[in-house]
Amino acid sequence: MDIQYLPVDWQTYHDLTRKLSASILSHAPKVDHIVAISRGGLTLGHLMSDFLRIPIATFTIQSYTDIQTNGELVITEPLKTKIAGKHVLLVDDVSDTGKTFLRAKKYLKRFRPKNITTMSMFYKPHSVYRPDFVAQTTSKWILFPYELTEMILAITRGMEKRKKSKAEIQKLLHSLHYTPEQIRFVRKYYL
Repeated sequence: MDIQYLPVDWQTYHDLTRKLSASILSHAPKVDHIVAISRGGLTLGHLMSDFLRIPIATFTIQSYTDIQTNGELVITEPLKTKIAGKHVLLVDDVSDTGKTFLRAKKYLKRFRPKNITTMSMFYKPHSVYRPDFVAQTTSKWILFPYELTEMILAITRGMEKRKKSKAEIQKLLHSLHYTPEQIRFVRKYYL
């Protein structure tokens, strides 16, 4: 079965962020600080910081799948901001498996925040963790506007493995709203 994609343009991304911000302002406990999970939560966290008018901090979680770690989620860049006693909004772009959120909450609790509210732009129904605030639920593969190189590469390489022609690849990329200039850039420098 072919992958179903959900292309998200900048305007939609901004609109969904504003929707989340309104929900937080209307229904969440007071928030003192945003903590964004890098890399996916960076853009969303930055916009939320503007909409909510509160500071932002980050930390990085990466999944290693070599023999030693068996897919363990590892904190590779620690949180460097004091959040003890604060109301924290933990932000990531999507709760896909939910494991990143679970690992992030466990990590942040070591810093003794007063509470942790969670938020993601997208939630996948198969996820083991549902954030407190979500803008949209989808089972599709989300194409964020800030990772076009990564996705053009992944889609192209996946289709090449399935022996699809350059024309078929180009047609799919265009249908996903990638511009000829974006596709040319990725092909020139990365393929």
